[in-house]
Amino acid sequence: MNTAPVISGYELGQRLLEHPLAEIWRGRSFSGMEVVVLVLSEAGAADPAVRERLGEASRTAALGPGREEVPLWAANLTATRPYAVTQLVPGQSGAERLIDPLDGLLGNDEQSLAAVRNQLAQYGAAPIPAEGQSSVVAGTPGQPGAASAAGQPSGQAAAAHASGAAGAHTPAQTPTHPAKPKPKPWLYLGAIVLVVAVFSITYSIGAAVRSATAKTDPVVPPPAPVSPSPMPTGVLVPGIDKVTAVPWSRVTASDGVAGAVYTSGAGLEVARGLGLPFEFGFPDRPVLDQKTSVESSSTIYRRVLAGPGSANAGLDLRIAVQPCRDQADCLAGRAAFDQDWTTAYKMPVPATPRDGRTWYAVKPKPYTFAMTHVFSSQGRWWLAGAAAVAAPGQEQSAQQVVNDIWRQTG
Repeated sequence: MNTAPVISGYELGQRLLEHPLAEIWRGRSFSGMEVVVLVLSEAGAADPAVRERLGEASRTAALGPGREEVPLWAANLTATRPYAVTQLVPGQSGAERLIDPLDGLLGNDEQSLAAVRNQLAQYGAAPIPAEGQSSVVAGTPGQPGAASAAGQPSGQAAAAHASGAAGAHTPAQTPTHPAKPKPKPWLYLGAIVLVVAVFSITYSIGAAVRSATAKTDPVVPPPAPVSPSPMPTGVLVPGIDKVTAVPWSRVTASDGVAGAVYTSGAGLEVARGLGLPFEFGFPDRPVLDQKTSVESSSTIYRRVLAGPGSANAGLDLRIAVQPCRDQADCLAGRAAFDQDWTTAYKMPVPATPRDGRTWYAVKPKPYTFAMTHVFSSQGRWWLAGAAAVAAPGQEQSAQQVVNDIWRQTG
């Protein structure tokens, strides 16, 4: 029985390929998104060179995916068995493409890749569509001469095959130009023998060099520190799964972080559909500012105004939300999170503790009420930063909306 690797946040259900250096699995994220996962085998994980190759391939997939490649969703290169995760997207190659560079020989795993993609086809991931007549379908993107998923030659090989077939079966016709002499059959045979010989010699030399290197590589001391520091090789661009907001809870008598809170029966508008793990009450019709409501690889940013524009807004609310592994991870990352979101929004850093999971700050001019809060929603832990900037006379509204976010997130 195949035992699926255990990866936090994902459930792996079907092994699609068992390679000497890695396995390819199909599974789902905790939110139900279908994924393709590459996990190094025990032999692959034990080889530092294989780990490094996976790291290089993962960084390339994360920072510069090709036109027909799904960008890296998550990767952990320091795990006991390093892995890489991509979404399963119809018509595009995912994590399975990372298996090709692991052994240091590009282009020798087309059959394995084609087998994986043929299995994925039943789940909606069709083979990569050809571009014209010469694009690679089942092989590694960018490798010439790879076979298509249907087993047909591609590009110039296909053209040569078709031309040869036509020459063998087309009846003789009267040429309009002098016929060119046909090459002797023995020339084809000689060319084939020469190609096979060169390939065999090159492969043998490469195998011998790799074997000798594996046996004689000395222990290399760690490199000296460089400036700037090198790219981290831990977790790469962990994506944020689509967030479904928890319904807003009606106002009941409760405390807040500080200052005024909404009273029961107060006339409110509910801000919903913002892609946040919570909804909240707003004193006026909430307007989402599209220009500054964006998402990075780790943080969701939202800006909500009371009115059509920031210049006339009586209340300007800035929100930042970041997922964490658990409560301890949120608490450990709070300082860095506060530095990022308050710098992005030019807000004061919440430094006054309300409790063990909440901090706040007040700035008098313009009046600003800011909060950082650690909370759990939908089975995940989150860091939330919220800062409300109020026009004169709207100070209580700023307190109320931030306090309501605190109440909604528990």
